[in-house]
Amino acid sequence: MVLAETGLEKIPDEFINDARTARSCASIGRDKRECLLDRSLHHWMLKGLVDGEKRGRPDIAYHVLLDVTDSLLYKNGHLNLFIHTYDNNVIKIGSELRPPRSYFRFEGLMIDLFRRRRIEAGGRTLMEISKMGLDELLKKIGKPAIGLSSSGKPVKIEALAGRIALTGSTFVIGGFPKGEFSDQAIKAFNEIISINQKGLEATNVATRLIYEMEKVEGMWN
Repeated sequence: MVLAETGLEKIPDEFINDARTARSCASIGRDKRECLLDRSLHHWMLKGLVDGEKRGRPDIAYHVLLDVTDSLLYKNGHLNLFIHTYDNNVIKIGSELRPPRSYFRFEGLMIDLFRRRRIEAGGRTLMEISKMGLDELLKKIGKPAIGLSSSGKPVKIEALAGRIALTGSTFVIGGFPKGEFSDQAIKAFNEIISINQKGLEATNVATRLIYEMEKVEGMWN
């Protein structure tokens, strides 16, 4: 699973010296150079950024990460998770990650990851980040890539889950609050599929699809 074009990034360089940046980050006890771009703090900043409506939502990655790592599919080693960010970083999630249950601690973990590039525990790599575009990531994974979008070809979620389980395809979910995948992302997909005509939250799409895949794998009675 890839959570793509996710609104998870540090403060862009062009705003790092703005006095409002220092004040907003200080309000949550963070230094401006170790502060995530967050719509709740930096709405004024997002108005001046390209694709501002898609950015500044690290909480989406947080909720998806909690849901995925709680799933039977992940715990049984049947699901690999990558988080691709808007600014083209890729976070590879290890097989035994237990994310913090507090969002504030999650922010700290992400800031630590951006600084150290790798989080380890007990000799195992739990998270690792590298500079990489979505197209490069999908080529590296080497499986057919299915983008999930309300504008795609309608397919029953049960049928899609069975197909993914059978073929080992990569499914890609948007990690942004509104809008569509970029043209560059769309070009990297083998196809685009819709499981619902309405735009759904990323965590809703992930949990529903994972549950259906768990049923295919016989993980539920």
